[in-house]
Amino acid sequence: MSEDHNAESVACFDKHAQRYAENYFDLRNYDRFYQALLERLPSGPVRLLDLACGAGNVAAFVRQARTDAQILCVDQSAAMLAAAQQRLPGIATEQADCRDLSAISAGFDAAAFCFGLSYFNDEDARQVLAELARLLRVDGSLLLSTISGDPVDSGPQLSSSGDRVHMFYRQPETIAAWLNEAGFSVLRLDRIASPANASQKTVDVVILARRNSVPAD
Repeated sequence: MSEDHNAESVACFDKHAQRYAENYFDLRNYDRFYQALLERLPSGPVRLLDLACGAGNVAAFVRQARTDAQILCVDQSAAMLAAAQQRLPGIATEQADCRDLSAISAGFDAAAFCFGLSYFNDEDARQVLAELARLLRVDGSLLLSTISGDPVDSGPQLSSSGDRVHMFYRQPETIAAWLNEAGFSVLRLDRIASPANASQKTVDVVILARRNSVPAD
């Protein structure tokens, strides 16, 4: 594996978890996309994975509408998991690297992976998508959001707090191709402006996909 820039980003989130949660947990910008995921959930018992969950935005939206849902919040940052537990008492959590989810049992009906992809290089990002495909049942749904941009702009950047994080930018078409490669079909792809309180102005990409096959070896 190449140099692990992701660890530097995790350390930044550990350091500023509470401030991140205060800034973004109550955002309503993405509710229509959470609703689209919600509408694809089966009517019976349902399992949802909130990967790179941060403060638990997706988990909170789903739990409010589907109190019967079994939701697992996963993040590599212990501090972000604590912030999610603070806002969602009793929520199940697991501290894990998105690239290796072998300790988590498969069979989820849906998953969300919101704004984690940009912290992984190309090889690792594709590995995360493969892990998501493995954990989702056939016809399960994935909501993925990330920051788009020119790949040449990828590299170390300073966060609003002055800490360094390493960001990787991709075009939406690249992400869609990786999803297809992992065994997903893209159902919709939206481009929206970043929230007003974002540290930098970007174009966000939000994708709703369906897990349609077992990924090729």
